[in-house]
Amino acid sequence: MDGKYDPQTLTEIEKVKEWLNKDDPISIVTHQKVDADAAFSAALLKILRPHAAWVFVRADAVIDDERSIAVDLSNGESAVKGLEIGSAFGLIVHVMKDIDRPIYHALRRWAVQLNKTDSGKHCKDNVVLAELVKSWSLLKFSDAKIVSRAAELLVGKIRSEQNFQKQKNAAKSLSINGGVAIIPEGTRVKASHLFKRGAKAVIRQSRCGQCVNLSREMQEKGILLNELENLLPEGWFVHPQGFMACFGSVKAPKDYRNSGISLDDLTTVVKTWIKSHENADNFAEALLARAEVSN
Repeated sequence: MDGKYDPQTLTEIEKVKEWLNKDDPISIVTHQKVDADAAFSAALLKILRPHAAWVFVRADAVIDDERSIAVDLSNGESAVKGLEIGSAFGLIVHVMKDIDRPIYHALRRWAVQLNKTDSGKHCKDNVVLAELVKSWSLLKFSDAKIVSRAAELLVGKIRSEQNFQKQKNAAKSLSINGGVAIIPEGTRVKASHLFKRGAKAVIRQSRCGQCVNLSREMQEKGILLNELENLLPEGWFVHPQGFMACFGSVKAPKDYRNSGISLDDLTTVVKTWIKSHENADNFAEALLARAEVSN
């Protein structure tokens, strides 16, 4: 994969790999008055090597120290600019593809964004990392504080990806019966993972209450949970768009024992409702088939 890059980029990739493998003490050098590339590059390297020191220098400084890596700087043997890829941050994230795939997956979209903005290209993302750094700068944050804030965002994004992967793996062990998947209490799984496996509805019961989520496939067919509103006990909320019905939520927890319906009964109601729509679809298809034969 790295063979497609020019010699300068390949050299910078090796610099990052070699620096990551060096023993302490090591340092991370970048330019003062940090921009987004400098801030997020220095922040990511600090996450990867927590004992490394940050050093802020003039943008035209020459850094030759073999125990330092100079990100978003151009001069010296230790400099890593990432011009071909688009940013130093993008280059570091690229290196993670072979070293730490979860970090790569967590940050690759942010890397694409910085590759654009640091190269002067237009970015359509709603939240632009460069704008965050600009805002922190206008608040008179020091370079170190800006990089620390960038590190907080990166840590959160990495943890989010780790949780996502854990939930994705946990979803594989849950069964889908009659188009319905049940998420046991204490199990953290996203409904979307189960929808991708073919579930039409997902039911969960937890300390926050009970909830039914409907797949986009069902919604696009015009099959909505509003149809169950009169069948559910008092106190249940059905979203006006029909994709969710719940008794309690993370934002407003309720004791599921007060929902007025057991988990087994709720499951039966949802399964029966889905089956009725399937039977109606099959009946409609049979009528159309007969009409085509008659014609």
